[in-house]
Amino acid sequence: MRKELSFVSLFCGCGGLDVGFEQAGFHGIFSADIDPLSVTVHNRNLKTPGHVIDLNTTDRRLPGAVNPDVVVAGPPCQGFSTLGKRRINDPRNSLIVAAARHAVTLRPKVVLIENVSGVLSGTLREYWENALSVLREAGFQTQTRHVICSRFGVPQIRKRLLLVAWRGRQETFPAFATVPPATLSTALDHLGGQENHEPVELKQNSADHQIAQRISQHQKLCNVRAGDRAVPTWTIPEVFGRTNAQEREILCAIRQLRRRIRVRANGDSDPLSLRDISHYCNSNVSAAVERLLRKGYLRKIGNRIDLVHTFNGKFRRLSWEHPAPAVDTRFGDPRYYLHPEEHRGLSVREAARIQGFPDDFVFAGPKAAQFRMVGNAVPPPLARQLAVSIREFLR
Repeated sequence: MRKELSFVSLFCGCGGLDVGFEQAGFHGIFSADIDPLSVTVHNRNLKTPGHVIDLNTTDRRLPGAVNPDVVVAGPPCQGFSTLGKRRINDPRNSLIVAAARHAVTLRPKVVLIENVSGVLSGTLREYWENALSVLREAGFQTQTRHVICSRFGVPQIRKRLLLVAWRGRQETFPAFATVPPATLSTALDHLGGQENHEPVELKQNSADHQIAQRISQHQKLCNVRAGDRAVPTWTIPEVFGRTNAQEREILCAIRQLRRRIRVRANGDSDPLSLRDISHYCNSNVSAAVERLLRKGYLRKIGNRIDLVHTFNGKFRRLSWEHPAPAVDTRFGDPRYYLHPEEHRGLSVREAARIQGFPDDFVFAGPKAAQFRMVGNAVPPPLARQLAVSIREFLR
């Protein structure tokens, strides 16, 4: 009879990695995270015992440290994410190195650390390199792998970075087995009566409701991109104010020119001079620009002019025909994400379904905390496929 393979999970959160490894037949020795609510939810749903531990301290002995076959870790990614400030001194950044150090202490055969691709960009890369060095100095071979979750049965566009380390002479770790992509329509089917499914419709005739009515599937509210997917604010006069044909021509011109006429060496756009706009429109636009400033469509930055709403996209409506964007902690806020058909944000269960959590995995705590747990988790179908590949490698 084959020995049951075991794992330890560090920075486990509510247990996305743990779900996948348990589904693949691994026995969990213990899991650890600093957040008590996440550990509570973990313990209500998983066999692996979770512990509230500050893993930033590398000298603390972890419970049940008995040479697991695999150590998995999902240290916080917020410090590396392109959605954040990416500060080199963010204290969360060093947790990747802490994960590697704890893994060395636990002496497994395989180590798997997951994070975002942003950890490889700029000066932040040193944290990833330090983690690799810790493992190599302990006798592990290492590889960095990029994965796209949609290739592992997850109906969303989510790119992740994996550090894989193993003992032995084999120079290359085998490719992870992929599965056919899941569809969003299948993921969100038959939700009636499920736990954590409490949809909240936008209030009728509110500004958010009026905006949502103008956003079709696979579209977003966006002033800084052209094309069928972008719905600019000036096409929703009932919320943002009326404009005439000349004013809309000027707004479209600024949308195009702000990325073409550059002043700075960094960033992807710059404010414009009145002369630039007039030259492009082949007319004196001073009066129309002044009106747009008063209406709140434009703003002055020094002596230059730019659009007011320069976010890349809000009110992103999901589409039955396309994978969802990467599930994050804001998935319940309709100002960021909309249900494919209904004028509302996503429920916790809908976000969990898109992540690939089974319906019997129940979340608890304040609603914002539930969305945070779902958004921060590793999608269980990805974790399961990784676990299957590691299991075959070990056997």
